[in-house]
Amino acid sequence: MYIGTPPRCLTRRPAAGFTLVEMAVVVVLMGIMMTLGLRMLQATQNNAAWSETKLKQERIKVALISFLRTNGRLPCPDSALPPTGVEPAACLVNAGRGVLPWRVLGMSIGDAQDGWSNFFTYRVANDTPVSGSNWTIKVGATAFTLGELTVPLATFALSERSDAGVLGASLTPNPVVMIISHGKNGLGGRTVRGSVLLPMPTGADELLNATTALPGAPPHFVTRVPTDVAAATGGAFDDLVAYMTPNHLLQPLLDDKTLKGVCQAYCAVPGPGCVAAAVPVGNPAPTCP
Repeated sequence: MYIGTPPRCLTRRPAAGFTLVEMAVVVVLMGIMMTLGLRMLQATQNNAAWSETKLKQERIKVALISFLRTNGRLPCPDSALPPTGVEPAACLVNAGRGVLPWRVLGMSIGDAQDGWSNFFTYRVANDTPVSGSNWTIKVGATAFTLGELTVPLATFALSERSDAGVLGASLTPNPVVMIISHGKNGLGGRTVRGSVLLPMPTGADELLNATTALPGAPPHFVTRVPTDVAAATGGAFDDLVAYMTPNHLLQPLLDDKTLKGVCQAYCAVPGPGCVAAAVPVGNPAPTCP
């Protein structure tokens, strides 16, 4: 017999929580968010590497102009394995290739590497059989001339492939310096250890940028909008191609009135001014200040 209010029957409630279906949905959503986040991170890193590479290419151009101003010529590619940052004893003809000789330019090893930490490929016109112009010497019948400002020679060939896949005509005036980043995939470039990354590019356009020229023709390079589509005309492409023409190299020396330094570098016997007899064969007599 109960006195007062009888006790209520207590019932157990099921514990609150996720069902298996709800947990599966959460896992899927988390996977999607992580994938999107990773893609955004990779895109951000790639954009940063792209910007860094272009900035370094511009710095290299300034360093090459400064070297030309002081020495009256351009440096030879560093062909050592691994690279040493200095010029070789004998400059390879254009059939060869190398990296930027950063030490002789007063730069660091990092300046010679692109945003993906691979070395830039550095090519300079140095008297191929079809060019007749050598930018790595200041004396001789094949030495480049100031006349190339108005009459450039067929040193390098650079073409741009359009979005429609059509390879355009070679750039005019012809480049005499190529500074090439082999992009994110690095195919055809050299690592910090100096080895060539393997395999070589399978796309025709990247392969041109990574190898030597066909016999009897100027070294040919290609620039175009990047694509990951291997089936695209010319294949997948992520190279960043920078170049310098005679105008790019010599016009700044005219603009800042330091052509005198270049002029003196041309003279066999330095003096207050260049005279026709002192100018190497094949070079017009420049007017020095």
